[in-house]
Amino acid sequence: MPEVAQELMALVASGDWAKYQSAITQQLRNAIAEAIGVSHVRLTCSGSAAVELALRGCGVGLQQRPGAAASQAAEGPQEVICPALDYPGNVRAVRLLGAEPVLVDSLPGGWTIDPQAVLAAATPRTTAVIASHLYGEIAAVNTLRDTCNQHGWMLIEDVCQMPGGRLDGQPLGSFGHVAAWSFGGSKPLTAGCGGAITTADDRIAQRLASHSDRPSDAYPLSPLQAAALLPQWRALDTFASRQRARLERLHATCGEQTPRWQWPVRSDPQRQPVFYKLPIVVAAPPGAEEVSSNSIKQLLAAAHDCGIPVGEPFRIPRPSARFRGRVASTAQAHAIAARGWLIDHRVLAGDAADVDRLAAVLIDLHQRLYDF
Repeated sequence: MPEVAQELMALVASGDWAKYQSAITQQLRNAIAEAIGVSHVRLTCSGSAAVELALRGCGVGLQQRPGAAASQAAEGPQEVICPALDYPGNVRAVRLLGAEPVLVDSLPGGWTIDPQAVLAAATPRTTAVIASHLYGEIAAVNTLRDTCNQHGWMLIEDVCQMPGGRLDGQPLGSFGHVAAWSFGGSKPLTAGCGGAITTADDRIAQRLASHSDRPSDAYPLSPLQAAALLPQWRALDTFASRQRARLERLHATCGEQTPRWQWPVRSDPQRQPVFYKLPIVVAAPPGAEEVSSNSIKQLLAAAHDCGIPVGEPFRIPRPSARFRGRVASTAQAHAIAARGWLIDHRVLAGDAADVDRLAAVLIDLHQRLYDF
């Protein structure tokens, strides 16, 4: 992206790259705040730091969450309800703050947290809920926000995989009481590393300032990173629209010729996702209920040999893994993760001809693996 190089060279020429408080970081904060519709944006050194700070801003780690009635207090640590199928760093951040992660199931046939599972796992010690938009699936953050408001919980919206996504016309990152963002090296919006926290809640912003300002920022994003991110943020809507169009073209070209694979094709115009990883779910063989792990490994190896960047979904903790937290429910998460494989989202970054070449390789791979 030539705009990134231009912004970086301008910053170096001005000398502002070496300042604690550079104008470019404020420009990035302003651009994010305007796009999301929030009053507070704090730039961070990573998405992991953003999740940890978001938890702190919501009162996780305090003896009693702000505003909770004394009758709600119970012996034992605070609890944060988390998706069982998610980036493991989120659970580790909860543990780091002395709270108990409670791991709950995904929606049936889906990747993201099930609001009904959240309610079933809640206790008087529940303080917050983390909802991550995952593999191009938008979490039910509107429903979860209502639930959290009703129970006095805080909703932490993890937008690390989906900058630029929208639900019912509203930008993702605006549904939670606070949202965490990642600008890591493999993300759709990247500066190699970095992140952000966004919120419209003055109390959360004040807690973040109390923890992070010493008086310089303890978890900063550098001006050089901000300069790399600003032109990408300005082009985010264009990027997201282009990516969705490339996926629709890919599916139109090879969807019918890969019948064993379930593609994440957009059917709801109110949901406009962005893909960090492109998930494909494999159908079970005729007469079988499950897909064997060996079949998935064979598929990944064959795709890798064809030059396709692929991987597996996040691993799901077993109930015996108490160091990860209390595992409340995982049946649906295990079901989809066992049948899923992921293609790196950057395969959708090329032009139409690149997408057509990828489709041809995928069709051939499907035919060779399944003897069609």
